[in-house]
Amino acid sequence: MPINTVIRSKRKELELTQEQIADYLGVSAPAVNKWEKGSTYPDISLLPPLARILKIDLNTLLCFEEGLTTNEITQFSTQIIESIEKNGYESGFYLANEKIKKYPTCYELIEAIAVILEGALLMYGVELESRKFYEEQILSFYERAAKGDNEKIRNKALYMLISKCIVKKEYEKAQQMLDQLPERSTLDKKQLQANLLREQNKLEEAAEILERKLLLAINEVQMTIFSLLGVELATGNEKKADKLSNALGELVKQFELWDYNAYVAPLQIAIKRKNVGDCISILRAMLDKMMNPWSPQDSILYNHLQRQGNQQTEGNHKKQYDLGIKMLPSILSSMENNSDFDFLRSNHEFLKLIKEYWKKCDNPEEKKEKFKL
Repeated sequence: MPINTVIRSKRKELELTQEQIADYLGVSAPAVNKWEKGSTYPDISLLPPLARILKIDLNTLLCFEEGLTTNEITQFSTQIIESIEKNGYESGFYLANEKIKKYPTCYELIEAIAVILEGALLMYGVELESRKFYEEQILSFYERAAKGDNEKIRNKALYMLISKCIVKKEYEKAQQMLDQLPERSTLDKKQLQANLLREQNKLEEAAEILERKLLLAINEVQMTIFSLLGVELATGNEKKADKLSNALGELVKQFELWDYNAYVAPLQIAIKRKNVGDCISILRAMLDKMMNPWSPQDSILYNHLQRQGNQQTEGNHKKQYDLGIKMLPSILSSMENNSDFDFLRSNHEFLKLIKEYWKKCDNPEEKKEKFKL
């Protein structure tokens, strides 16, 4: 709640007029009116007496306990991940939940926590009996963020809720929420910032912004093509699906993305055709590429991104390798349990491939239980 809202709501709660507040503080009634509209703020010397008049403390008046800065949220997000990595998912969830209790109206925090917990749930896994509970809690966080007064955060939360509704085939609900999202703005703040930096001859900084923008845009194109490929496979247009798959392969190659991405679309086509040989060949290549670290700093196209930390290249490689290792149990579990792979169940090479890569996981038996569908 911003300070102007605090002043107005507390004044009305105490049944005081703007004139009375002005008289007590020795200011004009129009000045108080401007405070409540948020167009101006009280002088710092007036804050203590104003708080006493409204019968609140300075922390409440200044909303000190109501929100966190974006930087504080980012730092806390790192703490959650570190807690999960060190002590397990439950510890990170508990840490996050306690923070939300302390800042129940900080919607930026709530949305950020929902995203982190959902990603960690997929990456690290939990016991089957606990998964439903965590999924419901994460969903409730998105729903709270979607009701907040921050439009940007609200839209991000709505986007996630819409995606979940689509997966659950709650199409009418998804459309209702979709209608609440604004069309994309014609103004691009990042592009304008890059243009400004370029005009100031700050070319390194401009390049960094544009490379990051390019990487995000290429990832969006990847997702769009892959979604369209799914539609074409569903309608039986295999010729167009092949064309889209080839386009994705070229995209990965030309824009120097993670090699793993080049095999996702061909696998979907091979599964649709129930082509045993192609499926096994593609799966082997996918799993192999998953073990190979990728970092944008290694690419000519994104080399300015290493301005964020030249000393961290080795660490970034390890994180990318860890990402593949953490994804591996989920992929293998899908291969073992997803009905899409039923036609491969009796194939010796398929079963051998699964067994081979389970051995590359840490604590494979434990992982099998956590990721069991």
